Amino acid sequence: MWEKIVLNLLSNALKHTFDGGITVKLCWCGDHVELTVADSGVGIPEAALPRLFERFHRVKGAKSRTHEGTGIGLALVQELVSLHGGTVRVESEENKGSTFTVTVRAGTAHLPSDRVSAKRDLASTATRAAAYVEEALLWLPNAAALSDQLPRSEAADVVFAPNESPAISSVRRARILWADDNADMRDYVRRLLADRYDVLAVPDGLTALSKAQAEPPDLVLSDVMMPGLDGFGLLRELRKHERTRTIPVILLSARAGEESAVEGLDAGADDYLAKPFSAREPLARVRTHLELARVRREWAKELEQANNELEAFSYSVSHDLRAPLRAIDGFSKTLLDEYGKKLDEKACGYLSRVRAGTQRMAALIDDLLNLSRITRAPLRKDSISLTEMARSVTAELQEKEPSRKVLIEIADGLAARGDARLVTVVLVNLLGNAWKFTARQQEAQIAVGQEKKENETVFSVRDNGAGFDMAYADKLFAPFQRLHSDSEFEGTGIGLATVQRIISRHGGRIWAESEVGKGTCFFFTLGGDQ
Repeated sequence: MWEKIVLNLLSNALKHTFDGGITVKLCWCGDHVELTVADSGVGIPEAALPRLFERFHRVKGAKSRTHEGTGIGLALVQELVSLHGGTVRVESEENKGSTFTVTVRAGTAHLPSDRVSAKRDLASTATRAAAYVEEALLWLPNAAALSDQLPRSEAADVVFAPNESPAISSVRRARILWADDNADMRDYVRRLLADRYDVLAVPDGLTALSKAQAEPPDLVLSDVMMPGLDGFGLLRELRKHERTRTIPVILLSARAGEESAVEGLDAGADDYLAKPFSAREPLARVRTHLELARVRREWAKELEQANNELEAFSYSVSHDLRAPLRAIDGFSKTLLDEYGKKLDEKACGYLSRVRAGTQRMAALIDDLLNLSRITRAPLRKDSISLTEMARSVTAELQEKEPSRKVLIEIADGLAARGDARLVTVVLVNLLGNAWKFTARQQEAQIAVGQEKKENETVFSVRDNGAGFDMAYADKLFAPFQRLHSDSEFEGTGIGLATVQRIISRHGGRIWAESEVGKGTCFFFTLGGDQ
């Protein structure tokens, strides 16, 4: 604690002294020890002196080597001195300098008996002087050359529970990764959290990203304004990668107000904490988001187990259903082939309807299994050409029905990032629908294109077919929902549900515009590059 008092006062003096010097003295004054740190710096306005030791208070307009101050350093000094039963005071004159005096009584008679030689209850917050020196060097013109001559202070950034090491802890404590380029704030928040969590404090976003990728923490706490990679940049990078995508992230910033909070949450943060804040606030928010993350993990585990059981059940049911369907269809075909001439037209019609029903059921089972597989299949995004995919799909449709004359227009240069196999399924369904629903048009037309809408690429599949009533548009992507009868157009009602699942997994959207008798246009996006 004494080390922190001295280092904070020295850091403060160096920050505000541009000419002259800094003097440090330690002397006996009767039964007291007196520490003075005097500088010839910019001084402090008289009106600001009464609030100087308040937490988060900063002197407005004060000339400084850095603008990264948080108002924590001097408040921390006063707290630590008070814990020693001492006092701290300041004398200052603008443009002439300041003198901070710390007075602490010798001995232990003035201290509470339960705190004398007592076992430590809180985590150690000892900080090597190198950390303060490293930060101070950043304020000097030749910072890079000087910093290379000093040992790094990374080892002091890890804080474990009191009287235990991570190797022998019986209960795993949550790991917090905390990033802030200001040493005072970094140390202050670390002290708040260290008694409950294992905290790794780092000075910038790039280091935080490296640590998170190497060993993902349970929660990331990050300042917004940092050199190199700021808090928003760190958040974006964490969300890009599967291993770190679900880690709760709380952003801290001196920018208060609803607009700043909304900006942080829109960027994908789980929470946003504005400075200044009370000591209890970060503790409460960290605790809440760790608990929410734990509940989400449990739900995800239960959901995965349920999905595995459902998939196993689906395969079992499909196998059990397919066997009798094959038998029904096979024997019906045999009856028609071998005894068709002996049966009247009505009997043959019944058998044909039986075969059509079994084939429809078999198609439905296949579609349901495909929907299950697509929902669970891993997503592998690469650069893909929707132009080539669409041309391949339409070529297959034309091969199946060479007698149909359909005007097909597919724009060049339709490109995106997506899973090639799954996006092909999207185009097979959308183009298959367009092909099916234009069957009764004398001059059928199908077009595939794209347009830019608000910095977003929107792809489209348009036809001049049967169309549908937009009053039923909300049912379009629900499984088993069909807007046309089997007598008009056959189908299972699974295709568009499958398309919607795939688009959603890509982080995109799909919607349709249509008019009865004039055709339909499906619009979809495939999300960003993530």
